[in-house]
Amino acid sequence: MKLKKFFFMLWHWICLPFVLIALSLSLSSSKGKYNNLIEDEDNAMTLSERHEYVYKLASRAVFCSFAKVKVKGEKNIPANKPVLFVPNHKSNFDVLVFLKALKKIKEDKSGILDTTFVSKIEISKTKKISYVAKLINTIFLDRNNLRDIVRVNKEEKELLQKGEQSLTIFIEGTRIKNHEFGEFKSAALTPAYSTFCQIVPVVIYGTLGVEKESKKNIFKYKEVTVEFLESIKYKDYIQVSKDLVCEKMKSKMEKAYLKLKEDPYWKEGDEQEN
Repeated sequence: MKLKKFFFMLWHWICLPFVLIALSLSLSSSKGKYNNLIEDEDNAMTLSERHEYVYKLASRAVFCSFAKVKVKGEKNIPANKPVLFVPNHKSNFDVLVFLKALKKIKEDKSGILDTTFVSKIEISKTKKISYVAKLINTIFLDRNNLRDIVRVNKEEKELLQKGEQSLTIFIEGTRIKNHEFGEFKSAALTPAYSTFCQIVPVVIYGTLGVEKESKKNIFKYKEVTVEFLESIKYKDYIQVSKDLVCEKMKSKMEKAYLKLKEDPYWKEGDEQEN
């Protein structure tokens, strides 16, 4: 393990300047790519190409953060159909590692659809990052405007019905900056109930403390696991209330999270969070 970690760090230090330059250039080009999509859709990047562009950005960002991402349970993702991914949320870094994990899965398993996200509206006002988010049809929600939920629900339903993308919603609604899980928002399941798609619970472990740590030492070795749990089929939840589905799903996700926390392979990664 120590030898693997040494070579991991060595390789990242050697490549870091080049990857940083590539990341910076790609981010700088995001506005132009988005404007081209708006102004000349016929000659702009396809949805698949836009996702590939965003995957590369996420992978470069994860690389520059010296994070190693491990993926588990990829067999639980249905192929050739949109799903609703519902991960837990510990850090803004979750989005990057989730995209990195999905990229790795798509390289090994055919038929997995790309995903977009439901994000707080503040992201849409952030330079460069907002254009990256818009390229993959991110749906922005104004959490201070209750009427905005109606619009968001409509866009979620339309997106899943097109069958071109999956949707990812962090079910706790906000970052929970400890090893506990926050309240699961049952409204997050509305897109699934509206479109009959499968729900795939996702447990992300290892991102807790990354943002705080990055201010002290961004180049510290990090380990992250993204685990996809068994999907919940439409027939198994349609006659069950959203609150009860959330309760059962939360219990399973907490058990999976604690199991990862106790995994000796990740003990060292856990120490960095405390």
